[in-house]
Amino acid sequence: MRATIAMILIATGLLAGCAPSEQQYDAAVTMLQGSQKARTELLNDCTKAMSAKDATWHHNAAVVMNVSDKDAPRVACNRYIKAMVSGRATYQDALDMQNRRYTPKLIKIFQDR
Repeated sequence: MRATIAMILIATGLLAGCAPSEQQYDAAVTMLQGSQKARTELLNDCTKAMSAKDATWHHNAAVVMNVSDKDAPRVACNRYIKAMVSGRATYQDALDMQNRRYTPKLIKIFQDR
């Protein structure tokens, strides 16, 4: 159980802006691929963290993703987690996001295309 909690913390940290090592990232992805419960917990934790961001973040994210400001945190988290699980989001993408380098690939991930 502690290993699962650790992986969720790593993945949550990733989405909150803390960069894990590549090995930690790969382990978190593997854990998320094999556990719907872990994906749900991460989605809830990520949504809570993103909901704490300011109104400007909510509005800008909503514009990029074509959703309401209110739905932006959950949609952003859901789309990124989906990309992690599918293998579409890579460790390099995580580093780019942490460093606020929003690449065309990341924009497409958040736009779900």
